[in-house]
Amino acid sequence: MTDRPHIGPTALAPSRRTLLKAGLIGGAGVVAGPMLWTQAARSAAPATGVHLSYGADPVKQMNVSWSTAGSVQAPRLDLGVTPDYGLTLRPESLSTIRVDSVYHHVDLSDLRAGTRYYYRLSHDGGSPTRGSFTTAPKATRSFRFAAFGDMGVAEDAARNVNLIRQQGAEFAFVVGDIAYADTGGQGKSRKTQQDFGVWDELLTQIQPSANGIPWMTVVGNHEMENGNGELGYDGHRARFRHPGNGAGGGQETYSFVRGNVAFIALDGNDATYEYTRNAGYLGDTLDGWLEQQLADFRGRNDIDFILVGFHQCAYCTNIAHASDGGIRDRWEALFDRYQVDVVINGHNHCYERTHLMRDGKPVQEAPRGSTVSTNQGTIYITAGGGGGSTYPDVLPVLSYYTDAHGLKIPEPTTYRAVGDATHSVAFFDAHPRDAQGQARLDLEVIATDGSEVDTLTIARTR
Repeated sequence: MTDRPHIGPTALAPSRRTLLKAGLIGGAGVVAGPMLWTQAARSAAPATGVHLSYGADPVKQMNVSWSTAGSVQAPRLDLGVTPDYGLTLRPESLSTIRVDSVYHHVDLSDLRAGTRYYYRLSHDGGSPTRGSFTTAPKATRSFRFAAFGDMGVAEDAARNVNLIRQQGAEFAFVVGDIAYADTGGQGKSRKTQQDFGVWDELLTQIQPSANGIPWMTVVGNHEMENGNGELGYDGHRARFRHPGNGAGGGQETYSFVRGNVAFIALDGNDATYEYTRNAGYLGDTLDGWLEQQLADFRGRNDIDFILVGFHQCAYCTNIAHASDGGIRDRWEALFDRYQVDVVINGHNHCYERTHLMRDGKPVQEAPRGSTVSTNQGTIYITAGGGGGSTYPDVLPVLSYYTDAHGLKIPEPTTYRAVGDATHSVAFFDAHPRDAQGQARLDLEVIATDGSEVDTLTIARTR
């Protein structure tokens, strides 16, 4: 099929009076951003691939996304604080290359803090799909979230979706290589290396978790899909909706704050020395935005921890991709200057964690089960065990990094604290400050089979 634009004419947003009458908002403003509607034949197929994501403010913003097998008549989302709903919204509907599926998005804002909302997705002639979500509380409290990358459509990936549900994570931070619809990974693949229908399989796979908690995704090298827009990101953009508050106004970089933790999503494809496809497309714009975000977050009294997520690894011993000198050259000095607590990467299909790092070297050991203070250094984590085929070959004594010429430069791996080659998910429990002013992030990495891979207590004192 051919590329298709946005579908349908723009509809009017509901009035504030309508929202207040429905009991859905806590203050001034309206729900939802741009809303489009689709005129098409009736379809009995229900909504599928349902997934949520936060807006820039998780206390009052949520995005609801879903797909249909093709264009449908009058797609809609019914929303309410009870299963009786009370408000009907039209989505923005998008399509992308070489699939018939249409992807629908509703951006909700001015929601009540810490409130459970019920939603129903439907269209004319189709059976409804129901779900619910809870907005973040306004007051800081403890919460659990998941972090990983490199998922794909696979048995172990599906098991990790169940693991995330079982562990009670309140959202997932997914650091790239999400579906592997483009298997080339360099943004230059042939059509024989592309199966964009895999995206729909991925969305179906994650729905049991993502229909109730936000999945915040980050682009990896396999999201650079050849022929899918200037950057190759149009497939990801059609299927996922994120805050849009990042560098250059795109969906690939963004930030949000949940409780006492600030999250920053970066596009590692801009900085990597391993692949040149999108290298430097944002450049100084991205770096300036990153520094401003770091300065703002580190200066806020209500934020204790800063977590930065992107795909390529700053530090990893795995022989497949190892470490990326471009990441180090572009961002490591900023991470040091603003005392970033944790950097989360994927790319290498394994789990690995560093000791505390400053100025390119370990400054304090962080063995499994220990307690460390990130006032002293940054922890780098490779959480690439999301479900893609694992990379078992590691070089725990001598590995390499990729330099500006694409060469693999050998280096000792004194930074490595823990490594594991099994599929796994990293879970973090964020806790507010205690009476002594110390906040805590408890890391627990759990293999797909439920066994423990790593634990670490990360403390920070104001």
